[in-house]
Amino acid sequence: MRWLLVLSWIAFTSCRSQALPEPFASLERGVAEEVRQVALGGEGYARMLSGWLLVDREEVPLAERAEYAWRYALFLEGVKAFEPGWEAKDAWRKAARLLLEAQDPRAFSAWQRLLPEEEAVAALLSLGEGERLWEALFQGRAYEALLQVLPLGVRPDLRAQALFRLGRYGEALPFYREWARRDPRGYLGLGYALWRLGRRAASPSGEHLEEALEALARYPHPESRYAQGRILEELGRTLEAVEAYRRSTPEGLWRAAGILERQGLVRQALALYLDLGRGGSPYADDAALRAYFLAGELGLAESRREALNLVQGGLGLLLGKEPLPPPPAPSSSPPPEASLVEALVAFGKEAWARGVVRYALWQRPGDWPALVPFLYRLGAYREGIRAAWPTLLAYPRPYREWVEGYAGKEGLDPNLLYALLHVESRFDPLARSPTGALGLGQFLRSTWEDVARMLGEPPADPFDPEASIRYAARYLRWLMDRCAAYRGLEQVACAVTAYNGGVGYTLRGIAREGGLYAFLRFQERDEPREYLAKVLSAYAAYRAIP
Repeated sequence: MRWLLVLSWIAFTSCRSQALPEPFASLERGVAEEVRQVALGGEGYARMLSGWLLVDREEVPLAERAEYAWRYALFLEGVKAFEPGWEAKDAWRKAARLLLEAQDPRAFSAWQRLLPEEEAVAALLSLGEGERLWEALFQGRAYEALLQVLPLGVRPDLRAQALFRLGRYGEALPFYREWARRDPRGYLGLGYALWRLGRRAASPSGEHLEEALEALARYPHPESRYAQGRILEELGRTLEAVEAYRRSTPEGLWRAAGILERQGLVRQALALYLDLGRGGSPYADDAALRAYFLAGELGLAESRREALNLVQGGLGLLLGKEPLPPPPAPSSSPPPEASLVEALVAFGKEAWARGVVRYALWQRPGDWPALVPFLYRLGAYREGIRAAWPTLLAYPRPYREWVEGYAGKEGLDPNLLYALLHVESRFDPLARSPTGALGLGQFLRSTWEDVARMLGEPPADPFDPEASIRYAARYLRWLMDRCAAYRGLEQVACAVTAYNGGVGYTLRGIAREGGLYAFLRFQERDEPREYLAKVLSAYAAYRAIP
């Protein structure tokens, strides 16, 4: 073993003694004229990066710097990297200011990407007019500015929707009516605006809701019928709601089946669940699972067999079905960037190496089978999984020693812990959710502190991958123990739902509904239901991968 370490050290020092490969050696030296030559005549990521390094150098002509900023912002926008410092918005801000100063017509497009920031609004008001400006302000959610510049009598659709999104539903009504006279789609918005006003009223049976139903009835579209169903359900006219839902969206069918089941019309509910299960909506697997249990209660063997066949993905595990493994990735040869990436890594330039791979994937998306392993090696798991989805290559096993070690310590299947982390963060240790969840295990601060108390230690750093894996394993074990009334995959389903929705929410819901599967059907929130299906699907995939 010792001689392997010696050889590794010799190879490492040999690499370090050699020169950094060009053109990156020029970027490392930082001499402006050398960097400029790469920006003007180079290629690939080095050309992109060199131009970006020059955007603040005033000795470089303004138009040239604006061009560099524009193309680098386009690059960041295209690659959508999950890494601090790779956010496209900052690059667009720099590009927009340079393009504006250079009087380049692309400045409008650059500022548009920065809406609804005040500086962007001001810039667009000085650069554009008419339809182009109105559409840009609307798409950029700069609704107040749009209302100020949009002439009365012009584009009532934009004015109505802007007022609606500002919560000014009453003001929006005349403009929705004017839009509806020109285009029946306006009745959908009119119905929703009246619905919102009716909800604000003291009584849900107010005239606004009846008027909303009349408006929605004039636009024969599934989304309109879904809205009618929601209003009728709020008014207590459940059978009318069911009829509207039957002709609406998959979500409407899901709600209709639930109403019928609650009212004891189980055979009718079963028919709707089977109909949903035959489709391709996000409700298909949940509906097929519910149909399986209802058919069993009714003693309908043929319907139960059909439901069992319809249950696909991870939820099939709950019925003893092993889903088919994800398809393998196509075979591939090493990409032409392989040696450059290796050299950059050897010189400690991992950030540049990631840039090289990202640029290659941006330019040649079809080469993802060859490029994804390099993303994984460089720690860019979220991007690799996105590119490789839904093949086997989208299920890597990073942090293997920690995942298997802490799963073993807590008596968990490592594949389950991998599935949980895969869904929570795509193995990004710096992941942050809009709700404030942090790290690999996506813990809220309060839950993180609870787990620290379980472990009898001060809270660790939630962005430390080892700590996050250790806390996730401990917390999942604790949830499994809270779900000890169940065994096997039902216990897993209970614990996984609690990981997302909260243990109190889950156990109270199970008690209220009288069982796990009834709770999974009738829980108040959609997110835990969808989360369970995702985790079980990933769990099935990891179980299928050697």
